[in-house]
Amino acid sequence: MTSRRKLTPIKRIERYVSAIFKLGRTEHMAKDGRKRIARAELRMDDIESELGRFGDDIREIWHSSGESERRISELRNMLQDTGAMGSKLLDDIALLQQRLDQHHVLTDSLVHEFRNKRALLQETLRAETSLMARVFADLSRRVDMIGQRTGIASEDLSTPGAQIDLPASEGFEAFKDSFYHRLENRYRGSVEEIADRLRIYLPDVEAAVMRSGGKPVMDIGCGRGEWLGLLKRAGIEGFGVDTNAVQIEAAKEQGLDVRLGDALKALAEMEDNSLAMISAHHLVEHLPFDAVAWIAREALRVLAPGGILLFETPHTRNVLVGATTFHTDPTHLKPMPEQVLTVLYDTAGFDPVEVRALNPHTRFKEFLDTPDFNDELAFLLFGPQDLAVLGTKPAPKDEE
Repeated sequence: MTSRRKLTPIKRIERYVSAIFKLGRTEHMAKDGRKRIARAELRMDDIESELGRFGDDIREIWHSSGESERRISELRNMLQDTGAMGSKLLDDIALLQQRLDQHHVLTDSLVHEFRNKRALLQETLRAETSLMARVFADLSRRVDMIGQRTGIASEDLSTPGAQIDLPASEGFEAFKDSFYHRLENRYRGSVEEIADRLRIYLPDVEAAVMRSGGKPVMDIGCGRGEWLGLLKRAGIEGFGVDTNAVQIEAAKEQGLDVRLGDALKALAEMEDNSLAMISAHHLVEHLPFDAVAWIAREALRVLAPGGILLFETPHTRNVLVGATTFHTDPTHLKPMPEQVLTVLYDTAGFDPVEVRALNPHTRFKEFLDTPDFNDELAFLLFGPQDLAVLGTKPAPKDEE
């Protein structure tokens, strides 16, 4: 056994003091530990609360997931049902499309057959109408011949009904011829300009000459001979007739076959089926309508089958032409619009009949391209200034 050492008072005091300090640190540590524990507990409470909410979210998501799966399952079933219905619908559509295609084919066939029959009927009617018109024109000509044989005088068709009774004077006739020659040179255009405009008819006359076997062209009212000169350069035989002695001399200087005289009388003396084309450029507006109608009827006799009657005249649908330039020539009697000329050609028996509007004003395109300018107004003011009507004498096979 060991004996305890007695502590001195000082030592005891040191131990007490040391114990007191240790106790203070322990209490401090204990307090700090309690604080930490309190904070940890609060944190745990927060975590537990978060976990609770998270659990609620998980349960909600789980519930939603189950609902979604159920919805997906329903949609899958609906899609399967819809797929079956869609497949049947597609089959029905395909069958309907097939029937529609068959209907279209049948309809197109019927429409095509109808159009062919209609075209055939129209062609037959047109040919029969043209034939009847030619028969009527021939009969009316025969009536005239009977009248001439019985001594019934025929009226002068080349002049208007009302005439001023002037003293007969060759000098005055020469004066008027000189005036008209000057007027054309000044306002109609040069020979070269007019010939260039007339060039558009070369394919027509070449085709007519081929169809007629090379027969010549007769130009009524040939004037200065612009058209005849163009024909000569193209190697096409042609001759002209005019009453203006001054212009006839000017044309002869070009080496053209021109004859001074009454064109209507010259036409009446031509043999049947002897010409490929009869042309009259800016003539019919100078004549009474009776003379124009007589030329159309007589031309059908004189032209060979496939031959062409060509009338060119001012296009008075152009307001500037009808209101101004038409009246520049005092020998103009009245406009000859396409409505009058086409019906005249039909009545005479020409078939087919073609109408052409030619030579627009130089500013025509400018006004057509102007955004704020009406197209119809542009046509009325600056559109074609010349009108051409071409009628073909049908071949004998069209009369069978």
